[in-house]
Amino acid sequence: MNVGHPLEAFTTIFGWMQFQNLWDILVFSGIAFVPFLLIVVRAFVDNYTGQEAKAGTRKSVHMMEVEIVKALSVVVLAAQPIWPLALNELEFDNSCDQVPDISNIEDTTYQDSFDVSNATVPVWWYATMAISKGITGAAIAGIGCSEDMVRTRIELDLQRISDPEVAQNVQRFTNECFVRARSRFQNDRPDVESLLDQHGIDDPEFVGSRVYLQTEGFYDYYRAARPVPGFDYIAARDDPDYNEGAEPDYGRPTCEDWWNGDTGPSLRGQILEQMDATFWEGARDRMSGWFGASDEELEDRMIRRLVAESEVNAPVATGGLTNADSNAGGLSGMFSMVAASIGVGAHEMFTHGPMMFTIREAAPMVQSFLLMGIYMLLPILLVLSLYSWGPVFIATASILTITFWSYLWAVSRWLEDSMMAALHPSTSSYLVASNLGSLLSADGGTRASILNIVIGMLHIGLPVLFSMIVGWAGYKVADSVAAADKTTGPMANAGPATASAAGRFASRGKK
Repeated sequence: MNVGHPLEAFTTIFGWMQFQNLWDILVFSGIAFVPFLLIVVRAFVDNYTGQEAKAGTRKSVHMMEVEIVKALSVVVLAAQPIWPLALNELEFDNSCDQVPDISNIEDTTYQDSFDVSNATVPVWWYATMAISKGITGAAIAGIGCSEDMVRTRIELDLQRISDPEVAQNVQRFTNECFVRARSRFQNDRPDVESLLDQHGIDDPEFVGSRVYLQTEGFYDYYRAARPVPGFDYIAARDDPDYNEGAEPDYGRPTCEDWWNGDTGPSLRGQILEQMDATFWEGARDRMSGWFGASDEELEDRMIRRLVAESEVNAPVATGGLTNADSNAGGLSGMFSMVAASIGVGAHEMFTHGPMMFTIREAAPMVQSFLLMGIYMLLPILLVLSLYSWGPVFIATASILTITFWSYLWAVSRWLEDSMMAALHPSTSSYLVASNLGSLLSADGGTRASILNIVIGMLHIGLPVLFSMIVGWAGYKVADSVAAADKTTGPMANAGPATASAAGRFASRGKK
């Protein structure tokens, strides 16, 4: 039997263990037998008070027999734990990598945290789980696996330059190499059309620009303004102004050497090392398949993202950026600072942890706890309903409905990934920094807002819509049953009157 999330395997066993625990308490305390007493009393009172004693007694006996048989069938099939359910019987099919880095249930930390092994389940509920899981699994298999571009994009947003030394080196390289090379590029306007066609027209705006690395007079010409740790001092290359014996510990490499690391640590490599290695290897392979881009292009795009994110996350609302001129009374400065704070706060909220994506990841866990709650509270429901089949059918429909949410979420993932592919058809569009939900992005966060709305509407709206449809169908069925009962009542009462009228008509014919 499959489960929709690794957590569900443990909550399922725990729920049925609590079912058995509560059922044993109800049996040993005698509460489980109270419904039978109430059935006897109700059958006798309902029929005896409305008829003559003799007829009421006969009918009450028949009614009591029927109700007791129905109650016993509920106890045997839906209340008494019979079928064993072991943890190793529950499998999590992670073929589409819904939960990364999980191949089976034993690979999770739930194994150590949840002290569960096996439980016993009533036959009815075991069949309900098997049918619901089978239908849901077959439906999900019919969809196929999505590319999961949304998850990859979110995890890319979480990558940061966390090493202060690397961040400082990036800032130094920007000031001592990139700014100077970019200024010269804008002044000289060299003929680099072939490089721009190959690497994109926005390449000169990147600190690791291929134009500056491959064009003479740029990164091969400019050098670090101060010694860079890790590069040896070379007298022929570095300043000859140092007195003998007072040479610095490190040298001043060219910007090309500093970036590529020909004679020292590569700044490009240092930035890439800030990525989570396991995640980046998988993400690079996936993006290479999506866009057909080379590893070098993907690495350059990712470096551009990391550098841009480090700049965005730098202090923003400073005195130099806010209008705090004393002649203006400071009011506009306060508004500017508030606006800047709101912008940065919105960027952090959407970029680091989009709420809708969090809901998407948490939804299967919520589903697991809901099913667990139904399983463990079923004994109370059965006793309070006097072992009636009506509440059993309602609980069955609830389990089928909540389990089927997994299929709806699979549909949602496929659709949102298709939306992501449509909105970001190229590597540059997909990997542009600060794009997902950021007010600082080029489109003002329009694409990200669309995706957030889609994710929210699909992952929340589809289950709600399906649950409403099932609830409406159940209401109509119950209404039809009630109407049938009202119809059969007068028809049953009309039977003796009809027979009497027929008898009187026959006697008149004889006369």
